[in-house]
Amino acid sequence: MGLIDSMMGTYDQNKLIYFISNRCSRTVGGVQTIMRLIEENMPQQKFIEMPLVLNKKDILLDKLPNVETYSLMLNKSQKLKNYMKVFENQNYQLDDLSIVPGSKIVVFGVQKLLSLSKKDLKRNEIIIFQSNRPDINFGTINSNTIPFILEERIKYIDKFLFYTEEDKKEILKILQNSGTKYNFKSYIVPNPSKTSRNQICKYTNNVMYLGRFDIIQKNIREYIKLADILYPKYKINAYGDGISKVLLELSKVNVEGVIKDINEVAHKNSILLLLSNYEGFGNVLVEAYSVGMPVIVYNSYTAAKSIVTPNAGKLIPYGDIKGVVNAIEEILKDEQTFRRYSDGAFEESKKYVKHDIINRYIAVILDDL
Repeated sequence: MGLIDSMMGTYDQNKLIYFISNRCSRTVGGVQTIMRLIEENMPQQKFIEMPLVLNKKDILLDKLPNVETYSLMLNKSQKLKNYMKVFENQNYQLDDLSIVPGSKIVVFGVQKLLSLSKKDLKRNEIIIFQSNRPDINFGTINSNTIPFILEERIKYIDKFLFYTEEDKKEILKILQNSGTKYNFKSYIVPNPSKTSRNQICKYTNNVMYLGRFDIIQKNIREYIKLADILYPKYKINAYGDGISKVLLELSKVNVEGVIKDINEVAHKNSILLLLSNYEGFGNVLVEAYSVGMPVIVYNSYTAAKSIVTPNAGKLIPYGDIKGVVNAIEEILKDEQTFRRYSDGAFEESKKYVKHDIINRYIAVILDDL
């Protein structure tokens, strides 16, 4: 019997586990993938998802039988009615948003603690999963302190899961700079790759971007500038969709549309580019590693320092587009050099195997305080 089986054997699965996030697990994205993988691997456990945004147009995946979804956007009187329903119904068949005391609440991002009442924070086990860059986890950008409205809520956090040791140091530094007291149990677990390990990446003159087409976070204009510099020697293929799609279509970037997994296009691209203004973890990097694809990444977020190793790619100072060009030239200067980086990327992928990471997530949730 494995560790998780042993923990599940002693855990009361009648207790509910709540997920507080931006969107539900029936959408596609980093946090949504984590929720879905945990839910799939605990099929006897009842989950309640409470997204900040519940838009039926965004639901792209089938609903799991052990998962219910309810909106957080209810007024106080409606919440009170729902609490009464829960206490009257011993089977906890929830029709609307209610948090049953004694439950576990997994919150993706510290700022979302503001969506919970202090009673809910006191009565339940609060588990924070890091969901973005350290400062953005607290609802700020480029700040080394937390908003004062969050200070009183930090003390209710029971467990805090960080992406990397560097992220932990940065987040603890922000708390210390704010003079905020905390007493949570710490864990470090990177995000998993949803892509199965298969070294199929080939040596070509194509590099790629995979993700949402937006200017604010993903820095789409940087790929447009880069394409002008690289053309015609190298081509940038972009996979995804978003409001900035038209900008890419008017540029030298080749817009290829939406794909479900990087392994669909790994054979015709040799490098993954991630030139974002900021990221949390950057799941697409470990997915690239799983197919043996080297990466070139701006150092615009903390986790990148751990994910991007010299044998598997290049970490470039933020905004140094000439440095990106030089990195592409180096990795693709000949097939032997490319193969060395590809082998390094594939070796790194061993750190992010989905099954192993999901077991570590579940261990965090079930761990005794």
